[in-house]
Amino acid sequence: MNKSFYKSIIMPLAMILCLSVSACEKTPQTKEGKDLKLGCLAYSEPMLQWIREGLKPLGYKVEIVMFDANQLPATALKDHSIDGLIANHRPWILTFNRENNCNLEMVKPYYFHSFFAIYSTKYKSLDEIPLNAKIAVPGDPTNMSRSLIILQEAGLISLKEKSDIFYTVLDIKGNPKNITIIETEITQTARSIHDVDAIISTAYMVSEAGKIDPRGFLFEDSQNKAYALGLIVRGEDLDAEWTKEAMKTLRSEKYRKKFQDHFKGKYTLYP
Repeated sequence: MNKSFYKSIIMPLAMILCLSVSACEKTPQTKEGKDLKLGCLAYSEPMLQWIREGLKPLGYKVEIVMFDANQLPATALKDHSIDGLIANHRPWILTFNRENNCNLEMVKPYYFHSFFAIYSTKYKSLDEIPLNAKIAVPGDPTNMSRSLIILQEAGLISLKEKSDIFYTVLDIKGNPKNITIIETEITQTARSIHDVDAIISTAYMVSEAGKIDPRGFLFEDSQNKAYALGLIVRGEDLDAEWTKEAMKTLRSEKYRKKFQDHFKGKYTLYP
């Protein structure tokens, strides 16, 4: 066969191949899904309702999934069972990432923070805390460490130099009142307030469990603002369109007012 024959066969084939590749390259990307599942605990469910309201006109269908234990929403998000959550503070999520080799991120700007403090229904000041008192605290590593630091700042215990990421009860160096630290699941801590001498919990949980004034604390955590709360997604969804629109909704004047009216000082919005 001569060269002209090869050209007559090969050239058209090459043209077809180029056109096929070009067509593939120009195929539009699949549009972002409009069906979303967002997880929460009981306290944060209203915020997801607000997100659902804000996203509905944009064509999104939001299903709210409520969990009854602190770690379950993050586990579901890691496993791709849900698309986002509002439940845990940022230091807790960073710990969860290290322990589970995942990349969950809180969307900026951060939305709000809790009010963490020492509460009691039996005593009106720290000086009244008796010898051999029992104090209930959240038992997960992040909040246990935070609670021990609060107790040290309140002058009730002293701690050794930290040798690990978090303090544990083994790091208590001084305990002049012989206080017993009772570890609880964070959603259950406030419910034990009538069974112990004091607890360390959030203003919201205390108010809900014991109908106590959230400002009626014995000692406030000085680091409250460092424990941001807000919308958490997988790292790859930080710039997703729905994520941006959800935060736009939450930070709008309309929903900032709803937040203040609903929580009445139990949580604090960032500017």
